[in-house]
Amino acid sequence: MVMKQVSIFLVAVGILVCSSCAVTDFDHTANFAQYRSFVWGKSQIRTENPVYKSDLIDSNIKANIKNEFAKKGITYDAKKPDLLVNYEAYTEKKEQSYGGGFYYYPYYYPYYPIGYFPYGWYMMGGPMPYWGQPQSYYSYTQGTLVLDIKDKKTGRLIWRGFVHGTVDNAKTLSKSISKGVKAIMKKYPAVPPPLMPIAKEKIS
Repeated sequence: MVMKQVSIFLVAVGILVCSSCAVTDFDHTANFAQYRSFVWGKSQIRTENPVYKSDLIDSNIKANIKNEFAKKGITYDAKKPDLLVNYEAYTEKKEQSYGGGFYYYPYYYPYYPIGYFPYGWYMMGGPMPYWGQPQSYYSYTQGTLVLDIKDKKTGRLIWRGFVHGTVDNAKTLSKSISKGVKAIMKKYPAVPPPLMPIAKEKIS
């Protein structure tokens, strides 16, 4: 019964994390419409667990960032980039508690006399406190992805975004990375370039 309750609690936490919004900040003086290309800067993955540190994970993060940039009309260009993109990912152990504590149940017992009728005192019961299930704890791994975007010419940071999420399941790590990057890049202040008009002679 206890393990079932723990599982339900973990599912609830997972849903909460997945639906949480990424946090971003940016330079309000920057003209984001002028940035149409980018190149990779220095990036790193800081973790004590080798499961979360590999060239494959680095490639996965970059592929997702590149894909989200493409949706906004920004492409990778190592020769003439407008932007310098860095990321930092790290994991840390967290502990969460659940259960325990006092609860109050509105229990009322009948009137009863104290003293002799009809001159006695009468009392009525009130809320009765009781102790719930013992407080329990579980440990999990939280992953954080921080994305920094700089103006390549000036080196000035113009945009930053980060997101948290649980990364205990290595099998779903790829999906977690994709969701995290999408949550961050969704708030990047850029719009795709306008579509070029098609010449009439090219329309069949």
